[in-house]
Amino acid sequence: MKKQLQAFLTALQFLTRLRISILGDSADTFQQSITYFPLVGLILGIILAIVWYFLSFIDTEFLRAALLLALSVFLSGGLHMDGFMDSMDGLFSGRERERILEIMKDSNVGAHGVSAAIILMLLKFTLLLSLPNNYLEFFGLSLSPFILLMPVLGRWAMVPAVTCFPYARKKGIGGLFRTSQGIPIFIIATLVTFLICWFVMGTSGLILLFGVSLLVLVWCNWIKKILGGLTGDTYGALSEITEVFILLLGLMV
Repeated sequence: MKKQLQAFLTALQFLTRLRISILGDSADTFQQSITYFPLVGLILGIILAIVWYFLSFIDTEFLRAALLLALSVFLSGGLHMDGFMDSMDGLFSGRERERILEIMKDSNVGAHGVSAAIILMLLKFTLLLSLPNNYLEFFGLSLSPFILLMPVLGRWAMVPAVTCFPYARKKGIGGLFRTSQGIPIFIIATLVTFLICWFVMGTSGLILLFGVSLLVLVWCNWIKKILGGLTGDTYGALSEITEVFILLLGLMV
């Protein structure tokens, strides 16, 4: 039980700014923490959905969407956005594999990364303004199920990417999560995500999970074809892309 608690806190502290305990430093703790990625996403989703509800009292919808985006980036520490920008810099550089990996590792952000980040945020902003008015009642609050599930599925998307696809680098932060127990961890995390999606949106939630599964397959296989595997940056990029995808599906389901 203590190990599982430490694994959960490791996932919480790695994926968010929330700090409760000392970050686990063993390889096993990092590997086990993958199981809790969807639960960390649920915590973030509840926070964002509650804030979105209270922001509804603001007259300006544009300000409401902007404040939620700012909070989302703040809570994650910009971790996934940083990975997204680095990935776009490398993947759209038109270089060979080794050079792409070097560009992605470079702390300086290039034009591709900045342009892609602006487009991503504009898409999120516009989609938030366009979300349908279906809500989930939660302790007397009317919460948007799409905002609640957005970080859940965004964090779950990284689980199959980490556990089912090779890692492109010999060393790296993303490599800390590589584990021989990948399949059991993937199954548990997916089952938890399945139950969350079903509880929040029923059949529509499962449709969202299925859609994200297809997105993960397409993204991971594309990156694998280019780099021979994935990196920590491409994990973060996948999470960001998934969140946009969820908001987009929110206009359809």
